[in-house]
Formats: sequence, structure tokens, C-alpha cells
Amino acid sequence: MNSSPPTRLFLIRHGEVEGAGLRLHGHVDVALTAHGHGQLAAVAERLREEPFAAVYCSDLQRARFGAEQVAAGRGIPVVEDPAFRELDMGRWDGRLMAELWREERTELQGWWDDLVGFTLPGGESVGALRRRVLPALERLVAQHRGETVALVAHGGTNRVILFEALGMDLARFHALAQDYACVNRLEYFPDGNTVVKLVNG
Repeated sequence: MNSSPPTRLFLIRHGEVEGAGLRLHGHVDVALTAHGHGQLAAVAERLREEPFAAVYCSDLQRARFGAEQVAAGRGIPVVEDPAFRELDMGRWDGRLMAELWREERTELQGWWDDLVGFTLPGGESVGALRRRVLPALERLVAQHRGETVALVAHGGTNRVILFEALGMDLARFHALAQDYACVNRLEYFPDGNTVVKLVNG
């Protein structure tokens, strides 16, 4: 049995954004709705007693706001890292799904048929997202051995981290829900074992 304390990671998705459910949001710096602000304030209150050593986030405003809420009043840093951004959706970023279905149906179907390998036009694939996110996560865990940290990121980013921890096939990328302002909890042990304690909570 591993007696060394794990790195405890609270993995949080940003709150509701403008155009939620209608548009693709990748690297576009879309704003939160009023409801999204409230969701993240509630998450910060929920986690108020957690002994965070640091709070990380992507450098997009929807994640950064959540990180600032969680870190408020703690005297700890908010560390932005663009490696934790959402999937780069290239020319599809900010587009309505209905428009893409009308205008780029073949490419959209290609993405659905190969979620891991298909590179979005002008963007990246889910496989490339994984290759971007996991090294940054490894650095975070190594820097905070035995500590508790928070990471406010995005649905795609969170799924990559959770799928890796659970040993799941990324081809089932959309099978794991990541609701707005959800909280996931993972524990990374020094021997390389990972325990997922909470998903989409």
C-alpha cells in the first residue's frame, strides 16, 4: 500500500458561456454568461475549505475567471498555462453547428467518424490535444507532490485528463459528461498510480 501522500487535483470546468450549446468554442475567447459567473462563484464557495497550494487555468478568460474565484482570499498564485486550452477548432471556432452541417457536412462527418485522428480544418485533432495537455499535467503534478491544487480548464481538456487516468479509449471522447462548472477529483501517487475520486460532480 502506498504510504506517500498523493497530489490531489481538483479539475474544474469553466461556467456557462455565451452561445452555449449552439456554437463550437475552442480557442475563441468567449465570455461567460451571468449564470456562468454565478456557477463559478458557487464552486469557489464549495471548495473554500480545500488547502490549495496553487490554482492553475488555461489563459482563456472563461477559465481564468474561475481560477480567480477559487484563489480569491487565499494569497496563492493563479498560474495560466495555454497548454490547458480547449481543443483548437481552427476555422470552425465560434461557428454554429447548424451552419457547419449545411456548409461542411463531409468534414464534420469525418470528425465524428475519427474523433482522435481527424484534424479540424486549421485546428488540431483530439490526439494532438492529448499530446499538448498531458505533458503540462505531468509538470503540474511533479511540481506539487503531496499538495492539493486546482485546475480550471475546458470540457475537452478535462476529458483528456480523465480518459488518461481511467485508461479509456479517446475514441469515446463524448461519452464522458463534463457539465459547466463541474468538479472532478483525482489523486496522483508518487509510484505512478492514479485514483479518480469524483467525475462531473
